[in-house]
Amino acid sequence: MKLFLSLALFAAFLLCPTACADGVREGLSLAAAQALPALFPFFVVSGLLVRCDTARLSPLLAKPLRRLYGLPPEAAPALVLGLIGGYPVGAATACALLSEGMLSREAAERVNRFCNCASPGFCIGLVGLGVFGSARAGAMLYGIHIVSALLVGLFFARTPLSAVSQRIHNRNRTSFPSIFCASVQQAASTALTVTAFLTMFSILLRLLSPVFALFPYGNALDGMIELTNGLDELAVLPLPRRARLTLASFLLGFGGLAVQFQVRALAEAHDLPVRGLFTAKLLHGTLAAVLTAFLFSLSPAVLTVSSPELTPISVRFRYTLAVLFVSALYPIWGWKKRRK
Repeated sequence: MKLFLSLALFAAFLLCPTACADGVREGLSLAAAQALPALFPFFVVSGLLVRCDTARLSPLLAKPLRRLYGLPPEAAPALVLGLIGGYPVGAATACALLSEGMLSREAAERVNRFCNCASPGFCIGLVGLGVFGSARAGAMLYGIHIVSALLVGLFFARTPLSAVSQRIHNRNRTSFPSIFCASVQQAASTALTVTAFLTMFSILLRLLSPVFALFPYGNALDGMIELTNGLDELAVLPLPRRARLTLASFLLGFGGLAVQFQVRALAEAHDLPVRGLFTAKLLHGTLAAVLTAFLFSLSPAVLTVSSPELTPISVRFRYTLAVLFVSALYPIWGWKKRRK
């Protein structure tokens, strides 16, 4: 089968050079215009948090992680960044935690199954406003997306981790410039991996488009290959709004094969098993679709009424508040440290 697939790809690339070239251009454009601007900062931040002393933040999520998911508190960065950073920030953080000795291989494998989610900006901007013309619909889809991911984590947490797997190793303390340089270099490597897989799956999508066109509503299958292209196709599908919302919710949870192969590539580079990843993402998409259909049946207005966009002044004001909040916390944290 491996030889057959390799020869099939070789024949497709040889016989369809125009489609391959168009796929390369579309993949690189997608990576440069949408993926990397949203993901690269979180790649850097995830590397910084992993290499910094996050033990002070871990107690905030220690009890929920231990009681609900059987994970040590050191898994908190992967949980938080995986839920808000976008694909595949959660996988990159879990791999970094494993390589730094903060998580065992078994714990990193568990957190990698459910801490890979779409970012709120992706759900609200591209899906909510871009596909359905409603920021509220995008926000609700993101909330359903996160709830479904946490439920998937509960499903895979039924088996407790062994005592050996929860043993955490000590790390060497280094200066901030050193960990900053290491984080940027790791982010560059991860960004290159994301770009390569987006390009490759854009080529596959171009090659499979004539086959999908033979089926009714075959364009909906694009999201199973590459998520962003599939979501763009939802805007032109002649389906009821409820069906398109449910389908969008499933695709967000499933992530597409391009995202799953990005996670697989990052995991295998760090010798992290990826058993059950496809099942977990399929379960994630199914739960998200069921919750979306149920919520729409209870209150259709929740997912259809548009909400006003933020003005530039309000966005600037929120950024200012965030900076002031962090600036206020820093001297308090320093005073507590000196007091101890």
